[in-house]
Amino acid sequence: MSQRLIIVIFLMVTALGSAWLLKVVSQQRSATETESFHEPDYYMEDFTTLTMRRDGTPKSSLYAVHMAHFPDNDTSELLQPEIELYRTSRLPLYVSADKGWVTADSEVILLKGNVQLWENDEAGERILQVNTSKANVLLELDYAETDQPATIKARRTTINGIGMRAYFEDSRLEVLKDVHTYIEQEQTL
Repeated sequence: MSQRLIIVIFLMVTALGSAWLLKVVSQQRSATETESFHEPDYYMEDFTTLTMRRDGTPKSSLYAVHMAHFPDNDTSELLQPEIELYRTSRLPLYVSADKGWVTADSEVILLKGNVQLWENDEAGERILQVNTSKANVLLELDYAETDQPATIKARRTTINGIGMRAYFEDSRLEVLKDVHTYIEQEQTL
């Protein structure tokens, strides 16, 4: 074999090896950049949104001290979210938490840290209070659930249990397991 042919073969192998190596490094960099790119594209302070029913009446309002939107998965993170759930035949329900996360389709709001759900009567007195540490709110279904310990207080009754389902329109709560109910005696004078 001539020396010139050996040099040409060497250069071709080197070029092919370099192209392959460049492709592998480029793919690894692209995957790393995609995985680490979870930066907000916009944020809002004192954010409020109102959702309407098909008939034009309010369905829910969502307020947060801070909201950040992430374009990589089209989700939003909330700081101190507060939700007001308007019901057709009853007074609104209220939900608050330390933090929240809204899915890309805005169908589910995941709440974490000091999650509270409550209902007031016409005079503004609290008649129902639910406390837990984590909950999923499904606005389209008028429904919330948790698999965490929950405490329900209603007038003289306290119910503790693990896991709960809340049906907003029906004002119905289900405690799933390890249920303990305490009823205070009525005070007589």
